[in-house]
Amino acid sequence: MENEPNTQPREPELTATRRVLLVEDDERLRSRLAAVLRRRPHLRVVGEVDGAEEALALLRQGLDVDVVLVDLRLPGMPGQQLISIAKATWPRIELMVLTGFADDDSIYEALRAGATGYLLKDAGPAEIASAIDEVCDGGAPMSPEIARRVLAGFHAHREGPEPDLTPRERQVLDLLTRGASYPQIGQGLGISTSTVQSHIRSIYRKLQVSTKSEATLVAIRRGYVR
Repeated sequence: MENEPNTQPREPELTATRRVLLVEDDERLRSRLAAVLRRRPHLRVVGEVDGAEEALALLRQGLDVDVVLVDLRLPGMPGQQLISIAKATWPRIELMVLTGFADDDSIYEALRAGATGYLLKDAGPAEIASAIDEVCDGGAPMSPEIARRVLAGFHAHREGPEPDLTPRERQVLDLLTRGASYPQIGQGLGISTSTVQSHIRSIYRKLQVSTKSEATLVAIRRGYVR
């Protein structure tokens, strides 16, 4: 007798496993978050560290990670620097911020460094788990407050006439948006700190901004920095 065709319905495919590295210096919060994520069958916490240096050490050792969930205020190296190094070295890894800081400088420095998501620590477990899935699927999850701030910044700087930045001013602007201090910019370009300050005043005037975060936003939007 011939075998009858299998008419049983197929089981739905499970969501692919997402491997997560937690970088958070608050041990209790880190443990709570790890416990919450481990309740999700498709999420696997592959590492828990309290500093950026430890996270980079694990990544350099070949830890297989899909998402790094990182706080910004860490002992030693700040989270923004970890994001910048990790994004440049392991571009396939998604870097998502989970922090208590919602000021413009923190937001734009993290996004400029390469973060593809930005959540505040008041986010619920379901929101965090959903954000991990979203960022792995090509999205850019943000807490509502963060999204509003980003949109407000863009709306405040609508496209206008192209500012006439000199080549040197563009170099200064690029280093500034990468988080370099005035002395570091001067050292990198071989100019004095006072000359750096003069260039930045000119840049702010031409871009019609008054803070580094605003300058960063305009620079990204106009394609002056990448």
